[in-house]
Amino acid sequence: MQRYHDTRHDPLPRHSTLQDAERLRLEQATQAFLAKGGQVEQIGYQMSDAPTTFVINPERTPVYAHLYQPPAAEPVQLPVPEPKAVERSPAQDDDVEVKQAALVMEAATLGDSPKWIAKKLHMTEKRVRQLARDYHISFRAQR
Repeated sequence: MQRYHDTRHDPLPRHSTLQDAERLRLEQATQAFLAKGGQVEQIGYQMSDAPTTFVINPERTPVYAHLYQPPAAEPVQLPVPEPKAVERSPAQDDDVEVKQAALVMEAATLGDSPKWIAKKLHMTEKRVRQLARDYHISFRAQR
């Protein structure tokens, strides 16, 4: 087993006629450029021995940019009114319960299970089942 590929026995040539033609065209273009008075500047190897420094600018990163913002004028604190305690009458509580029972009955008629109804109506499954018992709602699908 060879460790590296031996290119001496490759079936395809390393150079093609297209590459040779392009090499010749570039050579002619270079000679024409130099004949017109153009000059080629050879710059050589310009790598520095010192590694380039990488600095994260904290003023421009989204994590720290807010720390470098000038302080805004102090916001005016508006007085917040105290929330009034809303007292619900028993009639209002019954009205909410009837609406919830109607929604549960509608979903049960469509064939939803109590678990799915509870998820859909943002209630607990226990609450849905209690409404079903109180209002004689039957489900097609149970647990």
